[in-house]
Amino acid sequence: MPDSYPEKNYPQEKSSPRRSPSTRGGGEEGVVAVDETGSEYTVKISERAMSWQRTAVLLFTEYIVLAILAFPYSFQVLGMAGGTISTLLIGIATLYTSHVLWRFCMAYPQCRDIADVAYYLFGEKKVYWYAAFVGLAANNLFIMGLHCNAGATAINTLGYTMCTTVWGVVLAVIMFFGSLIRDFRHTTPLGIFSAGTMFICFLIVVIGHGVQGTPNGYIDDVETPLSWTVWAPEGTTFVQGTSAILNIAYTFIGQALIPSFVGDMAKPEDFPKALYLSMTAELILFTITGAVVYSHTGTILTTAPAYGSLIKKYAQPAAAFTLPTIIIVGILYSLVTSRAVFFQIFPENSKHRRSHTVKGWSVWVAIVAIGWVIAFIIGESIPFFNDLLSLISSLFDSWFGFIFWAFAYKLLYKKSGYFTSFYRSAETILNVVMLIVGLFFFGAGTYAACESIRISYATGAIKTPFGCVNSGFTFTR
Repeated sequence: MPDSYPEKNYPQEKSSPRRSPSTRGGGEEGVVAVDETGSEYTVKISERAMSWQRTAVLLFTEYIVLAILAFPYSFQVLGMAGGTISTLLIGIATLYTSHVLWRFCMAYPQCRDIADVAYYLFGEKKVYWYAAFVGLAANNLFIMGLHCNAGATAINTLGYTMCTTVWGVVLAVIMFFGSLIRDFRHTTPLGIFSAGTMFICFLIVVIGHGVQGTPNGYIDDVETPLSWTVWAPEGTTFVQGTSAILNIAYTFIGQALIPSFVGDMAKPEDFPKALYLSMTAELILFTITGAVVYSHTGTILTTAPAYGSLIKKYAQPAAAFTLPTIIIVGILYSLVTSRAVFFQIFPENSKHRRSHTVKGWSVWVAIVAIGWVIAFIIGESIPFFNDLLSLISSLFDSWFGFIFWAFAYKLLYKKSGYFTSFYRSAETILNVVMLIVGLFFFGAGTYAACESIRISYATGAIKTPFGCVNSGFTFTR
């Protein structure tokens, strides 16, 4: 795989909507710049200045998240071998498609977000930018809403049983204020803290299941057997199996944010270093979490998130350590969404975008506030965990995780050829497989997710929207 690509110059009329081409590395603070009116100003808010180390922190922040604790549920449905193989295959596929995405961003350096990628990928027409932005916004707003919901569950598990909807409001307000940061570089300390606390939670969950004896909810070997299976247990349905795979895919697939990270790097050619580092950690942590917890909780007592199968003295600390990650990752997704909108309102050389002006900050605050209001409504209207992960994966990750990058590969090597060598031929075939997988996720996956939601409502497995019912876990000891 080539390490770099020559920069391309594009005429103004071919840039994405309301976007002007720009050069890399020109966003350092203190630089005197000229805005769109010809006036000089001093850059106060940097862009295109992140190092690969800071980018790695953002990737850790994006991937080392609460969804790790849903892996035991997927292992419960798919079996030990089925869960492990699915985790490894989806992880490797994500690594490869992320590399194709990076290659595309190197060939089209004016791309600053996933909507820009879609614009150049599908014919340089505005409709593709807007369609991709709708997908990006919907994907991120769903995740932000999920974080309101998951945060309320964690707080209720701690024993603070105020109305669940009120906790959702509190969390949304906290994440709103955190999202007022406009520079990715300044999120690095938050990212380190987020990944660190989630790693501590991982240790508590894995070690806790090993030392606690029997898990929360255990009665006896007859009513609550702790046995596990190698493959999917007998009677596993298509809906259950597909939903479990989608849960794994949701945790791995984060390509929708990667163009925003690459586009803000001073040396985007260094992105693979961050990618390989984060993916190695993901494969290790995700597989260990699923396998270890499932081996102790079996086919009956596995929960999602996994701290629900811990006894009280371990579960509550684990729930507490998820809260920083829930809040900080919610902030990260808000930043990506808000910046995509903000960048369309102000061109890159605008003083309102690169300096502290009343107009610039007023627009930014309004964008962030609207996003969190919508996210809160989503979180309270769709108050369930696994089914929401599955729906997000099928609707959006099928495109952002697989389908887009098969088309990106096609565009990148259209002139040089797809079967010019053994390696290129194998890569071409692989991209056809990625396209088929993406289409399966989109079609069959969406059906399975919707059917699972219907079953959950029919069986009364989830609470009513905007309710005050305690969503936390209860403990038998």
